[in-house]
Amino acid sequence: MAKFLDRLIGGGKKTKSDADEYQELDLSEYEEGFKGETANSYIKIAELSGLEIMPELKKQIYEGNILMIDVSPAKKDKLVFDRAIKDLKQVVNDVHGDIAMIKEDQVIVTPRGMRIDRQKLK
Repeated sequence: MAKFLDRLIGGGKKTKSDADEYQELDLSEYEEGFKGETANSYIKIAELSGLEIMPELKKQIYEGNILMIDVSPAKKDKLVFDRAIKDLKQVVNDVHGDIAMIKEDQVIVTPRGMRIDRQKLK
C-alpha cells in the first residue's frame, strides 16, 4: 500500500515509463454490481510533454474530470511549463475548480465542486 501511495504522489524514483508503472488489478468480483453503470466523472492520468496536449487537458477539466498530470517532461522547458500551468489555472478559474502541485513533478486539477485539502493526513 505504501509503495502504491509513493507512486501515486511521486515519492519514488521513476525507472519505467508511466504505462509500465500501472498494474491492472483484478476487481471483477467487486465490479459485478456496477455493470452497465457509467460514472459522472473520472480520474484521468496525463503527461504534460508539450503544449499540444493542452486542448485535451482543458476538455477533460471542462467535462468534470479530475486530472493527475506528470509535469516532469515539461519542466525541461521553463516557457512551456509556465505557459501550461498558466493555462490550467485559467481553466480551473473558469470552472471554479482547484489546482495544486503534489511533490515536484505532479499536478492535480479538480473540477467544480471539489477542493484539494493541502494538509497531509497523519
